[in-house]
Amino acid sequence: MKQKQLIILVVAAIVLAVFAYFVNRSHDDVWQDGGQTGGATILPADFDSASINQVTLRSADKSITLEKKDDGWKVKDRYGYPANFAELKEFMYDLTETRIAQNITVDETQRGDLHLVPDQGAVTVTLADQDGNALQTLVFGKKIEKDSGQPQMPGMMGMGGGAIPVGRYLELPDHRVITTNHTFGLVDEPVSFWLDKEFFKISDLKNATLSESGEPLWSVRRDHKTADFTLLAEIPADKETDNTRLNSIKSAFSWIRFNDVADPAAKPEDIGMDKQKVLTAMDFDGFAYTIRFGAVVNGKQYLALNVEWKGDLTRIPPADEKPEDKDRLDAEFSRNIKEKQNKAKELNDRLSPWTYEVGTYALSNVNKTLAELLKDKPKPEPEKKDEAAAGEEKPAAEEKPAAEEKPAAEAKPEG
Repeated sequence: MKQKQLIILVVAAIVLAVFAYFVNRSHDDVWQDGGQTGGATILPADFDSASINQVTLRSADKSITLEKKDDGWKVKDRYGYPANFAELKEFMYDLTETRIAQNITVDETQRGDLHLVPDQGAVTVTLADQDGNALQTLVFGKKIEKDSGQPQMPGMMGMGGGAIPVGRYLELPDHRVITTNHTFGLVDEPVSFWLDKEFFKISDLKNATLSESGEPLWSVRRDHKTADFTLLAEIPADKETDNTRLNSIKSAFSWIRFNDVADPAAKPEDIGMDKQKVLTAMDFDGFAYTIRFGAVVNGKQYLALNVEWKGDLTRIPPADEKPEDKDRLDAEFSRNIKEKQNKAKELNDRLSPWTYEVGTYALSNVNKTLAELLKDKPKPEPEKKDEAAAGEEKPAAEEKPAAEEKPAAEAKPEG
């Protein structure tokens, strides 16, 4: 490449870079304070967030109230179930730290267009004290979107280009309408989002039994973590275990999640628990789970559970253990038992009082009959004929000897 051509390319690249800078800056100017707000935060600088004991999010189609109790934050609309404190903490941090981008002037018609009217998409957030007195009330309106500058990718469910949210319109307690460079997407979440989603998990299942009406449907077990499950059942002569389905039981509760919680006063028949199955399972650490789940009702399935620790209480020392190590190892063993017992109790105390709505797929690996854990044995292949023998021709039938001609009758002598 000639030096002149190289210089032209470099200059062109610089021009394009400068042009892109000013284009992007013109788009971003709306997010700069511009001296209109002085970088003020949404909430007053002297606002004491520690005085908040209640947070309410209300729109035309929902009302969510989070309350601070002696044992932590609860979701009032879900019978006092523990709230997702990590998300609540993030929300409160964003409220206190986000700064105003611009003050804007709008009329009543524009308020509706910006979703700042209660029945037109607004979300009203009220921060209250322990007596329910409002400390601050904010109205969250429409998200502000910006063209990403990238083409929309077909079949990508809105990903890969198009408009992206970059901020939001809000109305402050003094009725000022402002913009921020934060979308505050948490205010749009449903009530179930605000539940503490910490749940149980079984990583190394050792054995399991599924029962219905007190009768076992199937049982499985294995001797070590890397082994396959053995089905404890008499298997018909024409069947064999379906190892794919059998081993899927091992991971049935590795990543289980719940969607919502049921009303503690719900009738069993309303949530399918009048026709329940019981799965008893134990992992290799001695944690025993009793999981009760019902029939699917209106596309929903529920489960309840209890947790205990049923591991070994006696340490069996190895043959080569040194006497001077015995006291230390005994103490470690006892401490380990206590930790596991406490963990089981904490898990049981937190989860056992509730009935959880889970996806119908969540129990699909264990909600099976014995017949569904079996498959037909492969049919034996038909015996193959000896190709050499099959190729030989059958010998032709032996020709019968021609019938011997009878001798002519001897002429009688003339008399």
